[in-house]
Amino acid sequence: MTEPTEEIHREAVALVIALRSGELEEEQLSEVAVRLDGLLPDPNWYSYTIDQVPELTAEEVVRRAFSYRPI
Repeated sequence: MTEPTEEIHREAVALVIALRSGELEEEQLSEVAVRLDGLLPDPNWYSYTIDQVPELTAEEVVRRAFSYRPI
């Protein structure tokens, strides 16, 4: 997998921030999740975003998700 462009990286960080904001309607949450599924190669990105303790920053979530390499 090639490294993401800076634009894609910034978009993913912004989407993680939006997802965590608590301000999105149900339909918007679904759209953001679908977009992140398409952007981030790691299938566990949602766990890093919501379930990680201690909480990772949005930047750390995206960096970790883009560092994923399937076996």
